[in-house]
Amino acid sequence: MSNNRPNIVLIQTDQQSAETLGLYGNAIVRTPHLQALAERGVVFEHAYCNYPACSPSRSSMMTGRYASTIRCHANHMLINPTETTLPQVLKESGYQTALIGKNHAFMDGTRVNEYAASGEEGKKADTLRSVFDYVREGTHGHLVDGYRDDPEVKAAHQWAVDHCWKSPLGHGTNPAPYEKCSTYLLGETALEYLEHARDRERPFFLWLSFPDPHTPYQAPEPYASLYKPEDVPLPPKDDLSTKPERQRVAHMMDAMDRADDQTLRKVRAIHYGMINFVDDAIGRVTAKLDELGLTEDTLILFTSDHGDSMGAHGLIQKHNMFYDSFTQVPLIVSWPGKAAAGRCGHLIELVDLMPTILEAAGCRVPGGVQGKSFASYMRGEDYAPREYAVIESGEAGEPIGLSEISARPEHPYDESCFVWCAWREAWLGKGKSIRTLEWKLNLYENGEGELYDLAGDPDELVNLYGDARYQDVIASLERKLLQWFMRKEDASPANSTVNLNYREKYKTS
Repeated sequence: MSNNRPNIVLIQTDQQSAETLGLYGNAIVRTPHLQALAERGVVFEHAYCNYPACSPSRSSMMTGRYASTIRCHANHMLINPTETTLPQVLKESGYQTALIGKNHAFMDGTRVNEYAASGEEGKKADTLRSVFDYVREGTHGHLVDGYRDDPEVKAAHQWAVDHCWKSPLGHGTNPAPYEKCSTYLLGETALEYLEHARDRERPFFLWLSFPDPHTPYQAPEPYASLYKPEDVPLPPKDDLSTKPERQRVAHMMDAMDRADDQTLRKVRAIHYGMINFVDDAIGRVTAKLDELGLTEDTLILFTSDHGDSMGAHGLIQKHNMFYDSFTQVPLIVSWPGKAAAGRCGHLIELVDLMPTILEAAGCRVPGGVQGKSFASYMRGEDYAPREYAVIESGEAGEPIGLSEISARPEHPYDESCFVWCAWREAWLGKGKSIRTLEWKLNLYENGEGELYDLAGDPDELVNLYGDARYQDVIASLERKLLQWFMRKEDASPANSTVNLNYREKYKTS
């Protein structure tokens, strides 16, 4: 295969912060297969999602365009079929495209889409199967295409739903054999694709998308007992007294005000075990690439769609906020023969993956893509890094206040309210975050704000937004954010209502 047409494997987990890996400083989590990938690739130390929730993050990543540009403001929204996506461009360029695992970005023919490409209101578009040649979906729990009728798989899934899905801190040891759980089954599906289903006459793009370590927080043995809760450190305490009210609302609606440290240690231990389960599946996939002689011709990327606070700031799961626990994601890229192994301290956004992958594949980057390719950095060529990263969150509307709460979970295992981050009300109130390597400024539509000195306060505990001594810092970041708004103004599609040819109009004799 030509070095200009590498195979591409994009491995993505769901709801995994960078800090959950030893590669990013975690004191106890060891993932040997990701470590091996890192030893022959580049570890990006400052990679950030562009929205701290699944669908907006995945949708912006797959289009290379910001969530506000593509109007994907929350988890109940998907990619408009009129958008141009990464797998679509690769497929049109001769790649065989495959999705194995979680989608939550492309319409799959089950939802009515009033903006269908045909213009027919109410059409149920299936862009998933139009841009991917091979689809085997797996969602939260344990149901995976090809195994959904297996009684043991069904039992594993039902146990997860019954014991660990509805309450804020529900967690446990799934009694199913690990071979009947989704992470293992998705790994097996990837092996089957690589060995039997791929077209050997074409390069392939595989999006291997694991639903874990997202909720439900549960894992089979031996992973559930891999970490002892008493060995799991806790993040520093944050009383949230100087933070926006939405954070105190989430703290209460997650029942985190009634959760003890031992409970949180247990949840974190299960979360870590789920990560090791994924790591083992990744190890089987990379071993298969080696066995088939594909490794040297394959660009491999590993990342996540967003983070999980895992108790930091008195919060659990994901929320309409901008702490690094929600927004900083792991990113490891291996590009044999092109990129030397090492670590990179530049700022990277997930919207940068689409143009990077397309450039590596020798494909034209579509007009309107807002991400910045870092392929030249990988090749050791001149590269101008980002000065800052921007993250968006929230829908239009006024965020819920503490005085408006009429019902809340009574304890961390209360199933009466379901988890707060799944409610649309939890995402009301737009915000934008701009962060450099030294500072982070979060601005909200309702006038609230946060400023963090990331060098002196990496845990983001002290909000400096109201401190007059930092007004110059705030003003500088606000100007950069204004420039970002102007740069990201959508230029795609081009306005076809007018055709101005100034050269002809003002041509002189």
